[in-house]
Amino acid sequence: MKDFRKILLILTFIFIFSACGNEKQEGVKEPIRTADSLDNMLRKGNLNKTEQKTSNKQVSEDKDPRKDETSEETISREDRIETITLKAVGDIMANMGQIEYAYNKGNGSYDFKDSFKYISDFISDADIAIANYETTTDPNKAYAGHPRFNAPPEYLKAIADAGFDIVTTANNHSLDSEIEGIGTTIDAIEEAGLDHVGTRKSGNERYIIKKVGDINIAFLSYTYGCNGIEDLFVVRDEVDQVNYIHEDLIKKDIRDAKEHGADFVVVYPHWGIELRSDADQSQIDLGHKMIDWGADLVIGNHPHVVEPYELYESENGNKGFIAYACGNFISIQNLETVNDIRTEQSVAYEFKLSKNLSDDSTSIDQIDEYPLWVGMTYNEYGRSVSTYRCEDFLEGGKYYDKVDENQRNRIQQAYDDTNKILHSMEGE
Repeated sequence: MKDFRKILLILTFIFIFSACGNEKQEGVKEPIRTADSLDNMLRKGNLNKTEQKTSNKQVSEDKDPRKDETSEETISREDRIETITLKAVGDIMANMGQIEYAYNKGNGSYDFKDSFKYISDFISDADIAIANYETTTDPNKAYAGHPRFNAPPEYLKAIADAGFDIVTTANNHSLDSEIEGIGTTIDAIEEAGLDHVGTRKSGNERYIIKKVGDINIAFLSYTYGCNGIEDLFVVRDEVDQVNYIHEDLIKKDIRDAKEHGADFVVVYPHWGIELRSDADQSQIDLGHKMIDWGADLVIGNHPHVVEPYELYESENGNKGFIAYACGNFISIQNLETVNDIRTEQSVAYEFKLSKNLSDDSTSIDQIDEYPLWVGMTYNEYGRSVSTYRCEDFLEGGKYYDKVDENQRNRIQQAYDDTNKILHSMEGE
């Protein structure tokens, strides 16, 4: 198996990074250390937010030895650390080729399972998994692909069966089935057993907080716009049911979420420029501001290609992780269809999030990045699009024999290209 890059972060919180390392795996080359910017943070010695906790602990250790016979219950309470795994991916698209294939395979219904057959074990292994649902679902309208997407409800069922728990719905295709489609999409998402954030029915919350064990995670989602479809209804720039990117509202939502008990705040902005492999200045500025305001993870999308990540420390001491774009998680776009191989390359992020239940301090203990390839094959049902985790199909991978040499070459290129792009902001 080819070496895959791993970033290890330990943030002592209110999120302070305090360690970085790599784990060696049998049959895998030693991963390349990538988090140089994290080392720079550590050298600054900004651990002031944990000094009080540390000094308190020291006092307890210096007490009269006769009082060291503290009850086991107290010790266990102090040591109670809960850790969960969050997995985050990019854009789930629905072009007509995908819909036609699902219909043909479903023999009159819609069967989208093939799209997830090689990735569902990876996704379902998370405690909570999230993706951007960049289509609508309105059974009252004809199903369609680009430029105004509308996918059947069975697509959402397949997404849920693959292991996803939440989909974001604030993107430039939120209004592809018009205002009615916002409601029908939400109904279909909920019918599939998924949570959602980004669009809402009138009066509903702008964000959600999910409780996973004893850890509360807030999810927020925003878009730069909806392709001007807003003006089809009345002359206006926005509709009330969509979360748009407005700095004052994002800042308020983050603070509200934290006031309502969120231990971690995850923001999914739909931003940037399509088919651009580097973050533009507006993304960088807004990403930094969201960390300043209290976000911990910013997972961007919209460009349909991978953009780099950044470990960012704000002047106010907040620290967080920004993935500027994850690329297409599922899409019919590839080298052959749009003449751009980057559209078939993607990334999944895995985060280990921990909470000390004795003092409510939190940390991001580990971040792993997994390059993905979105591959297309042909069979009696048409064009099948599936997502492949690259390392599973390279030397030593568990699905090595499931692809031919041509596919493996594309997977290897996706692995190499994605890693190069992801780390392109290091040292800046």
